[in-house]
Amino acid sequence: MTMGAETPVEWSDTLEKDFDKAFVALDMLLGEIDSDQVEITYEGRQKMTSLSASFAQLMHKAQSMHHTITRYEKEMSVLRRNLTEVRATRDAMEKEMQQLMLQVTLLPQWLIFTFKP
Repeated sequence: MTMGAETPVEWSDTLEKDFDKAFVALDMLLGEIDSDQVEITYEGRQKMTSLSASFAQLMHKAQSMHHTITRYEKEMSVLRRNLTEVRATRDAMEKEMQQLMLQVTLLPQWLIFTFKP
């Protein structure tokens, strides 16, 4: 079982199938134990139940984390887009401010030449 190019959903489905196969094989193996060793079979099946519950919780947490990460990635994409737009607006405003400052500094010279007595 490798995680190659599979999506997290495909990977978790494959992992669950592998777990189920191993669980069934172990259950069958426990069924082959002699009937005079019922205690071993009972204890083994209790451990399998505990293992199965733990695996189910782990898979649920992994899926929840995957959904959360996906949501955050989408949110980050929107924030990056907004940041790009804000930076573009800021750059345009800075250029406009520079042009206005240039006009303000040239204004006294223009006034002198225009209203020369």
